[in-house]
Amino acid sequence: MEGPPREPGGRGKAILLVEDSDVVRAVVARMLTEGGFAVIEAPGPKEAEAILRREDTPLGLLLTDIVMPESSGIELAERAERLRPGLRILLMTGYSEEAAEGKGIGGNREWIAKPFTQEQIVAKVRNILSIRNVGDNAHPADPTRR
Repeated sequence: MEGPPREPGGRGKAILLVEDSDVVRAVVARMLTEGGFAVIEAPGPKEAEAILRREDTPLGLLLTDIVMPESSGIELAERAERLRPGLRILLMTGYSEEAAEGKGIGGNREWIAKPFTQEQIVAKVRNILSIRNVGDNAHPADPTRR
């Protein structure tokens, strides 16, 4: 039996999932792929930044944990916005809503509280990707692109 149709993150673009816990990353990746999304996994900000710099890797969304050992998801989001202006960002957090509001969320950044269900993460990602057209904005910064 064939699985659900592939729904790449934003017009043929993948979701870059950054989570330092191997178990959590595997579970979230499975939730998203079963939901029909293409997912690229990174165990931390350093690996994620290398993927963000690659021109041959079209991305529709950065999904990152806020709290990680080498650098925060907020810092990664800031670097991602410089490398790929307009890239949608979804931050995962175990913080309460009140605490999360002060953690650099807003603009192109949204958040989801952990733990979440497959239905919640898939719906959130679909909603974020449908807010506006994710076009060439997810490519590395290139002054010749308009």
